[in-house]
Amino acid sequence: MVIEDVHQTLLRAPADADRGIHRVLVAFDGSHGAWAALERAIDVAVANRALLTIAAVAEEPLALWMGLGAMSVPYTRETIRLQAESAMRRHLAEARDEVPATVSVTTRLLNGRPARVLAALAEEGGYDLVVTGPRPVGRLRRLLRHSVTHALLSRTHTSVLAVKAP
Repeated sequence: MVIEDVHQTLLRAPADADRGIHRVLVAFDGSHGAWAALERAIDVAVANRALLTIAAVAEEPLALWMGLGAMSVPYTRETIRLQAESAMRRHLAEARDEVPATVSVTTRLLNGRPARVLAALAEEGGYDLVVTGPRPVGRLRRLLRHSVTHALLSRTHTSVLAVKAP
């Protein structure tokens, strides 16, 4: 019942223009959860005639640079960064192709820690809603790495909608 209430509230066209959703940011990384989040963000944008921004974050893998002593790897930091950016550009292009022509959409490729840069973008861009698709994680992974969705809740004043993948 609560989920239906949230769904109806988000998809209802605003009666008062000052209280409506005008700008929607969706965090996208190509995962199943991200596709579900994009689908819901499109629904919200269409229903509210809102602007949609699809943002992807190219993140440098931290574990590669941690460790004792020198490491011999065939890739440089720059090579890994460029590969991550290339993958995210492909994801953004695929996501943009799924957005109907009636929705005003922009894409953003960001670099850094996902929760930090997405929260900063949400605050600076004046977004009314951030839509994410949390990844299912086990107990061990939850201990090693915090959820981007959870971090967004604590880092931004913008409303965050977490959409679970089917």
